[in-house]
Amino acid sequence: MTAVTPCHVWPARRFAGRPSVIAHRGASAHATENTLEAYATAADLGADMWEIDVHLTADGVPVISHDASAEAVFGIAHVIAETDFRTLRHDVPGVPTLREVVDLARARDQALYVEIKGPGSGVVAIAALEEWGFEAAVFGSFNHDEVRAMAAVGSRYQISVLVRKGEDPFEAQRDTGAGIIHLCWEKAGDRPQDLVTPELIARAAGEGIGIVLWHEERPAVLEDLVTLPVLGICSNQPELIGGFSALPSRRTVVVCHRGVNHLAPENTKAAAVLAYDLGADILELDVRETADGAIVVMHDKTLDRTTDATGFVVETALSALEGVDAGRWFSPFYAGESILTLQAAISLCKARGRQMYIENKAVRPEKLVALVRQMDFLDQCFFWSADMALMDGMRAVSPGVRLKSNIAHHGSIDAMIDRLQPVIAEIQLEDWEDEAPLCRARGITPMLHYFGDDPVVFERIAKLAPEMINLNRADMLLDCLKRLS
Repeated sequence: MTAVTPCHVWPARRFAGRPSVIAHRGASAHATENTLEAYATAADLGADMWEIDVHLTADGVPVISHDASAEAVFGIAHVIAETDFRTLRHDVPGVPTLREVVDLARARDQALYVEIKGPGSGVVAIAALEEWGFEAAVFGSFNHDEVRAMAAVGSRYQISVLVRKGEDPFEAQRDTGAGIIHLCWEKAGDRPQDLVTPELIARAAGEGIGIVLWHEERPAVLEDLVTLPVLGICSNQPELIGGFSALPSRRTVVVCHRGVNHLAPENTKAAAVLAYDLGADILELDVRETADGAIVVMHDKTLDRTTDATGFVVETALSALEGVDAGRWFSPFYAGESILTLQAAISLCKARGRQMYIENKAVRPEKLVALVRQMDFLDQCFFWSADMALMDGMRAVSPGVRLKSNIAHHGSIDAMIDRLQPVIAEIQLEDWEDEAPLCRARGITPMLHYFGDDPVVFERIAKLAPEMINLNRADMLLDCLKRLS
């Protein structure tokens, strides 16, 4: 079979000419794979398209699951093809239907890459998407019989054939009539990108065949892959491809407040890593002292809200915090996330080559500054506290320590400078036009403060292009900046 399914229209966005970001089973590094939560998370993290796996229930309902059974992911040993949908929904509510994913994709402006797993589910899924009027989709499978069956339908959708390492992609294409070859070569050594040769790319282009690449999470490999003239790249971590690094240029320094705290538990390693992987420049975190004088990352006075423990941080020894769960309150996916020490947070920050904004909740200034200085990190961070006595203390401890302040807390910019000599001033959006020029004139970097999630406000901020911004929803700013670009 040699007829090629037309490949002249790729249904997903390709930002700035780069390959589309295909979230593999959703953002499966940050949420349970193939769930609505994983797909919504992927949309927040810069995905253009979601890879989904389709099976049919015993009564023919198309549902999303990689495995034929729900046991590995959900711990319930229902074989999907042997279970009617009503039972599956009752016992395993986390398994979404194809219709639910389509509806979410439509709402989030995402395309779908539909991988067919269950026998016969390809033709059923194509018919369903045609009936629902959802056009932004591609269908594919490892199973050549399924690919041939989908190609024979003659639908509007592009069809791909998934190719394992060791298989000839062009032979697979000829055998199935697919218009796209999907190279699943993620396990082909440390540099699988070397297998996508100029000759392979040229031959595919000459024969009108599109190329999609495997799911990849290694930054060094991705750095090469994004330069290739392929349609899309899959990843469990879409932020590595579709984050701020995708922007051709950016003026605004992004500060992630308590990390990416709407997708991971605040002030944890998970939230910090996600901020760095998304491409944020600075991590904001809060610090407190334990009963034995250790400095830990915690916003509240007590452990109650963000851990499974109770009591005041200042009355709890560090050793008693070692087994505390700081993730389950947010999501079962993050169960077991631990409380960070400031030392560990700085080590992570240094390893990633980023900077830090430390909000001092209740740490003795001399102790805090001493730790940061000991780790040779003073030049890579700045400090603030709502407690003016702590601010005065940090300035007294070190005339060179970098502080942030707010004009509103002092009455005037002159009073702020006289008292603290800050290098950064945080400004509310409504005060930006008045206060930002004052700061620039005095050599102080203005930092916009916006913790909301209004898309209209973010459009305004993106056009404003402030020097810095402290925010909860870096993803929303990223989306606006992409649209402007």
